[in-house]
Amino acid sequence: MRPRAMIRPALELYWPPVPGELAIYDTRDGRYHVLNPSAAVIWSAIAAETPVARIAADLAARFGIAVDVMQADVDAFVANALQLGLLVDA
Repeated sequence: MRPRAMIRPALELYWPPVPGELAIYDTRDGRYHVLNPSAAVIWSAIAAETPVARIAADLAARFGIAVDVMQADVDAFVANALQLGLLVDA
């Protein structure tokens, strides 16, 4: 994946607090996207305007995982979310 300066959630999305999970509602098509716990952490960091490269480094340190392994996971999540239109270039 090419480096991105900043990405953000699409404006048409809402993610109201739901105990125990993160569900994103897309007003464009009426669909909910329920994220697993690791994807929810990545989403929350992106929504807080954390640069993608920093997200991987922070999570790698937090969970004791190699940065390159975590970067691959973050990149895969971002690529999928971009493809679905959930994330957009800021």
